Parts: sequence; C-alpha cells; structure tokens
Amino acid sequence: MSAQAHTPSSAGPLALVNRVTAAGERLLPFAGPAVALVLGVVALGRAPVDVDESATIAAASGPFTDVVKRAFEDDPARVGYLALLRPVVAWNDGELWVRLPSVLATIVAAIAVYRLGRRLFDRRVGAIASLILASSLGVVMNARTVGPLALALAAMLGSTALFARAVERGHVVWWGLYAVTTMTLPLTHPIAASALAAQLVALALARREVDLRMAVPAAAIATLECSLFLGAAVVDRAAAGNGAGSLELDELGIGVGRALGWSPVVAALAGWGFVVLVRRLDREPARWRLALVAGLAGMPLVGALAVGTVLPVYVHDALTVSAGGLALAAGAGLIAIQDRTLRLAILGSVIAVAVAALVTAGLAERRQDWREAAAVARSQVTARDTVVVVPARARAALEYYAPELEPIGTGRGAAVTVVVVGDPALAVAAAREVVSPPRYALLEQQPAGTALVVQRWVRPGS
Repeated sequence: MSAQAHTPSSAGPLALVNRVTAAGERLLPFAGPAVALVLGVVALGRAPVDVDESATIAAASGPFTDVVKRAFEDDPARVGYLALLRPVVAWNDGELWVRLPSVLATIVAAIAVYRLGRRLFDRRVGAIASLILASSLGVVMNARTVGPLALALAAMLGSTALFARAVERGHVVWWGLYAVTTMTLPLTHPIAASALAAQLVALALARREVDLRMAVPAAAIATLECSLFLGAAVVDRAAAGNGAGSLELDELGIGVGRALGWSPVVAALAGWGFVVLVRRLDREPARWRLALVAGLAGMPLVGALAVGTVLPVYVHDALTVSAGGLALAAGAGLIAIQDRTLRLAILGSVIAVAVAALVTAGLAERRQDWREAAAVARSQVTARDTVVVVPARARAALEYYAPELEPIGTGRGAAVTVVVVGDPALAVAAAREVVSPPRYALLEQQPAGTALVVQRWVRPGS
C-alpha cells in the first residue's frame, strides 16, 4: 500500500518535467524565426536611412516596368530585390516599411536553415543553427537594412534545403522546385550563386545516392540560367565607373567577421563542427553533406576572391551570406559535445556574446544622420540659396527627407548649404570644389553624425 501511495506523488513532478521538456522540443524549431522577428522589428524605423539605402529606395520608385527596365540596364545584380521592393515603396516608403522585406527574408532564412540542418543532421542541429543565424550581428544588421543581402541569404538557404530534400526523396517534383528556385539566385545578389557551386560539388559526391536522370537536368538548367544572369552582372560591374577598387585583405577579414557575428565562440564551434564532420566520413556516407555545409560557408569567399582580383567589388557586406553554412557547422559542433552541462554552458556563451555584440552596435554613435542633416539644411536655406551634396551620389539621402530642397551640382545664389559625407576633418576641402572660394566663405559647420556635416557658405560681406 505504501508503494502505491508513493507512486503518484513521485510521478507527478516527473510527468510535469516530461511535459515541459516535450513542449520545449516542440517549440524548438520556432526559436530561431522568433528571435529573427524580434531583433528585426524592434525600433526598425528609428534609424535614418543611409546613402546606400536611399539610393535603393530611389531605384525602386516609379512604375514597375520602369523599375525593372532600369535595373536590367543599370544594376542587373539587384533586379529581383528591386522588383520585390517596388510595391512596398509605392505603398509606403517610410523607414520601417522599406526595411520590413529584409526582416521577412531573415525569418525565411532562419526557417530554411532549420529545415536544412534537420535534413542533413537532426532537428537539434537545425534549431541551434537557426538560433545562431538569427542572433548573428551581421545577419541582424542586414535584416534592418534596405538591401538585397537578407533576400540573398534566404534564397541560398531555401535553394539548398530544396536540394537536400530532392537528394533524399529523389522525386521529380522536388528537383523541379529546386531548379526553379536556384536559377533565380543571381537576381537577389551575384554572391548568392555561390550556393549553386556548393550544390554542384555535393551532387558530384552524392551521384550514387540520386537518380542522375532527374538530378543532372535540374542542375544543368539552374547552372545555365545562373550563368546568364551572372554574365550580365559581371559586364555591368566591369563597366562601372564608381567601383570599389582592388580587393583588400582587410575587407575579407571584415566580411568573415560579419559572417561569424564577430563571435569567437561561433568561430570555435564552427571549426569543431567541421572537424567532427570530417571524422565521420569513414563511418557514414556523408561526404556530400560535408561538402554542402563547407560550400555554403566557403564558396562566397572563394567567389569574392576570384571576382575581386579582376573586378571592383564590395565584399565586406556580401560575405555575410556565409553565415548560413557557418551556423550549420557551429550547430553540428555544439550537438557533438557529449557533456550536457558543457553544451548548455557553451550555448549560453554564444547567446551572451551575441547579446553583447548587438547592444554594442545599438549604442554606437550614428555615422550619418540624414534626418538631422535635412532638418539643419531646411532651417538654413532661403529662396535665394542653393543646396549641394558631396558626393553627388548621396543626393538621394537628402531628397528622401527634404525633397523640396532640390540639391544641385555647384553652389550659387546668396548662400550655399553644403552637406558633406565623410571625415569631418576633410569636409571643408571637399566643399571647396563646389562653392568656388573666394566667392563664398565658410560661416558655420554642424555635425550630423560622425561622418556627415552640414556647412553654411555665404558671400563675403553679405
């Protein structure tokens, strides 16, 4: 009787723990997307747009056909993104709304990396990879920016998840879906095509596990279409007169750091994850899985090195798309640790470093506050004055907040307000090129961030 009386009281807490654990496991796949949503939307419209964001918004303004036509002619690398952004800009071009597509793309990326990790390894690796990706500083910054990189990351991971599904199931429908999604990768950003390179290597290693009669045509169609789009992007980049210049090693370092979220813990876990995957090669036929993860992490860097040696490219932001492969490797490395206490401690340190990086970035002083610059310029300018923005490509940022000011190329009139982007110590020298001293003299200079100043130039004696 005593044993029977004791059983319910001891089973109650155990049953509760089991129910909580089961509920936690059911919610685990949603952790990464939830974090991506929260970190993406909190105060999304607070920061003013910068030069690149305003230029992108301007490029997505106007009739849809005109936007797409201009993109194909002037910037084929962003056709897909601009086509998706155009309806948003037409409806509401406020800071929050034009950044929201990047947030949604990051949520899709978090879901896709979970699905990919679950298919390649198990659901725990997928969940950890999704959480690491969603909390990575570089990924979060892209999610809060008007630009194509968040969409490119989502497209890369979505295409690769479909590839893994097609390899596993071998059905023609999955290979068809894979081909359709993959052929559009370069329309999001040229670096997204690096996922196709990883998939081709993985397919070669998995040739004995797949039906090549379906896999080869799907991969061939995707490769052909990607080659055409990439060719157009390369021609456009080669003809660009304002390229980024030669590739520098420090840019590569910054790009890799952004992909890792500036987290040494994630870097160590990813390295250990690759070691674990290599050790398993002799025990299970998983070479194509290792190639897929390593390709997602490394092919963007290889592509940047190959293209950057001959063409002017910007790589420090673009390399953030390597975060998907690095997150998968880090997830595999963490789950491979047998000691549960150590595993939880390391996961806690990953979260702590991510939070510290995000807080530090959030507290950093703004480099360019175009909202403030527009307010200062608006308070200075009269009907007899003119406004000049240096460099000229930054005009869209001022026009976004003060379209009535209508900046021109060279100062004239009773006084000139000059908005200069760059080092404040060099701002006066940059402004002299457009105000032609001694016709005008500098009256005052006000900062609007650490890399933006508003100057007031007047005629001497006026």
